Amino acid sequence: MINIYNPEINKYTKSALNAIEDGWISNHGKYIELANNKLKEITQSKYSILMSNGTCATHCLFLSLKYKYPNLNKIYIPNNCYVAAWNAGLMVYNINQLEVMNMDMNTWNISTDEKYIKSLEENSAILIVHNLGNIINVPRLKRIRPDLIFVEDNCEGMFGKYEDIFSGMSESSLCSSCSFYGNKIITTGEGGAFFTQDEEVYNYIKSVYSQGMSETKFLHNLHAYNYRMTNIQAGFLYEQLNDIDNILLNKNKIFKKYDLFLQNLVELNKVQLIKNEENTINAPWIYALRIINNNKNIEETTLFFKNNNIDIRPFFYPINSHKHLKYIKNDDEVSYSLNKDIIMIPSSPSITEEEQKQVIDSIYNFILYQNNIKIIEITNENRNDIYNNFLSKINNLNFRYFNKRNINCLNNHIISVILYDYIKNIYIGYSHIDYENEHWIGIYILDEYQNNKLGTFLLNYVLQHKKVYKINEINLTVDINNISAIKLYEKNNFKIIDKKDTYYKMTKLK
Repeated sequence: MINIYNPEINKYTKSALNAIEDGWISNHGKYIELANNKLKEITQSKYSILMSNGTCATHCLFLSLKYKYPNLNKIYIPNNCYVAAWNAGLMVYNINQLEVMNMDMNTWNISTDEKYIKSLEENSAILIVHNLGNIINVPRLKRIRPDLIFVEDNCEGMFGKYEDIFSGMSESSLCSSCSFYGNKIITTGEGGAFFTQDEEVYNYIKSVYSQGMSETKFLHNLHAYNYRMTNIQAGFLYEQLNDIDNILLNKNKIFKKYDLFLQNLVELNKVQLIKNEENTINAPWIYALRIINNNKNIEETTLFFKNNNIDIRPFFYPINSHKHLKYIKNDDEVSYSLNKDIIMIPSSPSITEEEQKQVIDSIYNFILYQNNIKIIEITNENRNDIYNNFLSKINNLNFRYFNKRNINCLNNHIISVILYDYIKNIYIGYSHIDYENEHWIGIYILDEYQNNKLGTFLLNYVLQHKKVYKINEINLTVDINNISAIKLYEKNNFKIIDKKDTYYKMTKLK
């Protein structure tokens, strides 16, 4: 199973072990200050407080709002987001003061349409949640509505940027939270941090997060909490912060590979990738994609990938799906579509290129599965049936590969796959790449299944397959009069390099 996320923590243990050896295992010790100072240095934040987890830090956002602006009418919170955002709000505000925000089909965040933002009620605040690391341009929203108060749940967006500033660190927002949970870009197991540029807010939260202590021991000034990070956690954090450039470089490489591997599916309008807002840079937390027109429910989708040894997560549910929030009014149809169509895919810092290719192969298979079609790799166990019932019977002027070959030619292929319509119980397509020096590709689609992009889909699947991806040159021949096939190959970067009497030789180079 390729897990959705495996933290890479082994090389960042020295300081945490030192904290244990020195006996400073609670919230006191040198790594608290070292890590906090490093965090402020990197983010250029005036004030930060290390906390025991991201939810505690997010709770402090609402405490800050209540403290600084006690008479707000409404707090707007995104629809599809991790439920901790709403739970934290309910720790401070009555549910009637919380209002759900509409979602955007392209950014998978709240709608930031100017008309919509201008329609929000005066004397209100907005909790910004940077879903999946896709950054909302908060300074832009503040320019549109300078009267609104913004706070940022940056638990998924840490190390993203808007307008060349790290998300959560702008004076356009009152304060922000982040998470160092086990599946985040940097992790302390649990852990989080609270940020603000406002000294008054900082001093208040500095007291609230640590039992409301006064200068006299065991005398406390206010109702408060114990949200302190341990020195052991801070040791893990300090080590990773000192290597943050390499951590982000590695994660960005993983994201760029997924972008490349999914390019063909985007062009075929089979998947949609997340869209950045203007003047923002996403945080490379967890990669996600929207499967367009997904006709399977969440359980079917998850089970399909599980059966293919891929661990995925659905996108966050519409907020009224949660039992304790079911009475919240939600008329936003986009929120239901996003939840059904978007999947988060394995994004561990240690994921290999081969594992990424395996994830992509499963995405191709799932898209066909929606249309009752399977891709089946030809093996020793199934090749007799496939050859006798399909390959040997192909009679097509544009595909003559099996006319002069027998079943043993399959032994010379790097990969051989067929398309199978499991409702009609028929084989409908075939493709292979062989072991010869020039790596010849063959592809065929049953006549009655042509003109619906299955040929394009099958070609893309084979070319990006993990067994094939690193081959530097692939060749094919195509009849001169087969115009549609020539256009297909040219679109996939095959170029005509030779012409015979009745056919072209075409080559694709890496």
